[in-house]
Amino acid sequence: MGLDIVIKRADGLPLGPLAEVQQALAATFPGIVFGQEPSGAEKIRAAEAKGIIFPDVIRQQFETAPAHHAGDYEGPDFSAQFGLGAGEMIQTIDVVLYGTTAASEPMFAYLKKNYGWVTTPS
Repeated sequence: MGLDIVIKRADGLPLGPLAEVQQALAATFPGIVFGQEPSGAEKIRAAEAKGIIFPDVIRQQFETAPAHHAGDYEGPDFSAQFGLGAGEMIQTIDVVLYGTTAASEPMFAYLKKNYGWVTTPS
């Protein structure tokens, strides 16, 4: 189980365009790998290919879920999964930290100092 946090701006404004947010994260978390998580419809198809059928209520939720931008970081003491959302303008970033999470504190301090981004518990 990981530690869930949210990165956001203290003033509530968006963090910025996707490319700029990814650039800031790459400067802070060297080696971060960016990608896109599949849409809900793609997840349904993948599950069905394995013989898994979702109940209707879950299927209805998944059918409308768009693909979203993500990032994965593997450091020496901790790892992190970043969920950036589906749009090109990033509002907040959902983060799940694993390992020695205290080792991540200097990185989040860097984001605060250089970008004005703060972290809050999820």
